[in-house]
Amino acid sequence: MDTRLTPEQGFRAMFLFLDSYWSEFKTATLADVLGDLQPAGEGQSSDPAAWNDWLRAVESVTGSSCRLLSG
Repeated sequence: MDTRLTPEQGFRAMFLFLDSYWSEFKTATLADVLGDLQPAGEGQSSDPAAWNDWLRAVESVTGSSCRLLSG
C-alpha cells in the first residue's frame, strides 16, 4: 500500500492537525508544537499523543486507517 501523501493532502493534514492542536491548547506557542513533534525514533515523536493526533489528521484527509500508537 502506498502511504505517501500528495502535497495537497499533506497541506490539508497539517492544517487539520494545527487547527485541532489550537482548539485544545489555545495558549500554545510554535515552540510548544515543535517540542511535541520533535522526532524521537522511527515513526514516533517525543509526545505519542501528538503523533496519534497527526495520524488522525492524515486518516481524515486520505480516508485510510493509520496504525495509532498504544498507550
